[in-house]
Amino acid sequence: MGGIRSSGVGRIYIRAGSEEIDLSGSAREVNDAWLNITKQDTWQSTLSRIRVARQEAIESAREVAIRSGIPERGSAFRRLIDTCGIEKKSNVILAAIHYLRSVEKESDTPPRDLRKLISQSKKWTEEDVSKWNLSLYISRMLEGGSDQSPMLEYPKDMPEKNRYVVLTDAGIDHLEKMSL
Repeated sequence: MGGIRSSGVGRIYIRAGSEEIDLSGSAREVNDAWLNITKQDTWQSTLSRIRVARQEAIESAREVAIRSGIPERGSAFRRLIDTCGIEKKSNVILAAIHYLRSVEKESDTPPRDLRKLISQSKKWTEEDVSKWNLSLYISRMLEGGSDQSPMLEYPKDMPEKNRYVVLTDAGIDHLEKMSL
């Protein structure tokens, strides 16, 4: 098995009997491919890798301010939901709230910002996302259901408005389970 070189280019090569795995590319691409093969990628580990990738991009942008730029957040969000197999609207909305809160450290996430992030993923168009009733989805996730705990809650120190909702432990657990 080969390792990751210091140049940022990596390769993993494994031959076991008739099975052969040959992964090469950037260190991040090799790591992502390996995690997909071994099914070890979870919601939290993917978020963590996105945070690291974002921080690396910010540091690079400081060095090459005009020539480079911060990676487009829509593509990072798309990678997250694709990696974790998130498809249902309610789950996408839950993931968007968590992404903006956890990765981008936003404390105010109005529905228009959720719509913008989701449409920037290019998985859905702005027109498609504009038809989603985000307030209804958020209300249902605040209430929970007969068989589940609420996935969202209002922070105690903020007004009870949808723009301030945060994930409960049940919401985070739900995203974790979806990624397995």
